[in-house]
Amino acid sequence: MVRVAGMVVLSMMLFLSGCSGKKILASKVVFDGVYCPNHIENMEFHFTKEGNLFIWQTGIYEFAENEEGKPIIRICMDDIKRELPEDYNFSEYLITQEENSVLLTFTTEEFDLDSEPMVLFWLNGEQGFSSDSYFEGTYQIGEDGDSYQYLFHKDGSITMQVTERYFADEEQVTLIDYAGSTKYLYEKSEDTLILKNMQKEPVLTLQQKYEND
Repeated sequence: MVRVAGMVVLSMMLFLSGCSGKKILASKVVFDGVYCPNHIENMEFHFTKEGNLFIWQTGIYEFAENEEGKPIIRICMDDIKRELPEDYNFSEYLITQEENSVLLTFTTEEFDLDSEPMVLFWLNGEQGFSSDSYFEGTYQIGEDGDSYQYLFHKDGSITMQVTERYFADEEQVTLIDYAGSTKYLYEKSEDTLILKNMQKEPVLTLQQKYEND
């Protein structure tokens, strides 16, 4: 059954993007390590000592045709550790190839095809949308910079990668990408990082992941 899980995950990641420009400074407080959101096994937040933040969400994909014979791609960014493939939560997109981009229009029986398509620009590797088989290649999501990418792999896996910078002091952390910056309050313990909005409401709880986990 095709569901909206992929769109929910994308929205969750986009809420971290910035809304106003800000000069990047060296972080006063350093977060270093890999963190995972509670109850989401296939997403990781990689903080580095240099002030970088890489967010990785892994899933699977496959090419097919719809009832009209038009090419589609089905992407599952949900928990893919299921016993049966029919239990996976796929999001389905109609593929339209433009001269310099690929348009992915989200479509299910419950949603209108008039929704704005997702625009992908090829960055490196294979330009796999010209075939119907798994490929190794990277596409930028959207026109404004390469902070958001899809990494396609020949084994049928896919990674959504978000690249940001962070700046933290003792109370706040600012996440920065090409679009600008957004501030959060935070609480940090030995193995937990909680991001809160400016009304002190928790928006994301991260648990540190260790090598033996």
